[in-house]
Amino acid sequence: MNGKLVFIGRVFAFVAGAAMAGCGGAAQLASPNAIPAAGASWGNPNAKAQSLLYISDLGANDVAYYTYPGGTLEGKLTGFGSVAGLCSDKAGDVWVVDEAGPVVMYKHGATSPSRKLTTAGAPFGCAVDPLTGNLAVTNGSSYDYGVISIYPKANGSPKVYYDSSVIDATYYCGYDPKGNLYIDGWNRSGQFIFVELPKGGSKFAVTDLNLSPNNPGGVQWDGKYVAVGNRGSGKVYRVTGSTGKIAATIALNGATNVQQFWIDGATLIGPNAAGGGPVGYWKYPAGGSTTKTISGLAYPIGATVSAAQ
Repeated sequence: MNGKLVFIGRVFAFVAGAAMAGCGGAAQLASPNAIPAAGASWGNPNAKAQSLLYISDLGANDVAYYTYPGGTLEGKLTGFGSVAGLCSDKAGDVWVVDEAGPVVMYKHGATSPSRKLTTAGAPFGCAVDPLTGNLAVTNGSSYDYGVISIYPKANGSPKVYYDSSVIDATYYCGYDPKGNLYIDGWNRSGQFIFVELPKGGSKFAVTDLNLSPNNPGGVQWDGKYVAVGNRGSGKVYRVTGSTGKIAATIALNGATNVQQFWIDGATLIGPNAAGGGPVGYWKYPAGGSTTKTISGLAYPIGATVSAAQ
């Protein structure tokens, strides 16, 4: 898969999706803060004292952040080539994957990056190992650049893992508390695939979920299971680790194109890219209808929560 083709395909999806009308039955949350000159990162310095929700917006090519769970816009991060997935760690550091490279880290509530990590190919999603602090980054162009890159303690040069016989392109990933890494993507035949890279291992174990998701979606440990999204279907599956047994299927009403969700306790936050949003809050693992929505984005695709420090 060619990284340029991945980017072009996502831009085409944005243009097509922008023509669709977004909808949401829940109350819209306000975004009252004044926005400074176009193109500049900005932020409310008082926001650092509270938890923040970060949303990557491919349509605007920026990352907006809001009070969490309130939903008031507090700032925007700019200067990216093509924003993709987001992740955060227990220190509140937020990682922004730029498909054009690099991967950029921001401290909680900061508007200037603290670290940049060099990437190759078409980086797309990320996750932080809660045990080691290692940063895993997926790759939508893995035929040439590797299935997954892992940066020790989220720094320096990565260790790159290849296995084109198993998986060709990776989208999203998530660690469990034991340091096992779960990844979704496509195999060489263009079929959905879900794999595990065990802690300390170098080979991928393929997990058969016995289903055919429309497209790879978010992957995250939810406290008991690995949550795996089915982008385009409005469904999230709770999977029992490497066994691939689906413990439950969660229906998110109105989630027509939720890509990389974020689970925070009993809440799932899902950016709905179709029609420019909205970003929905759903009860987790109950699903159903949204309890809150955030509007005003062009093509939101990624989410993460940075806890107050």
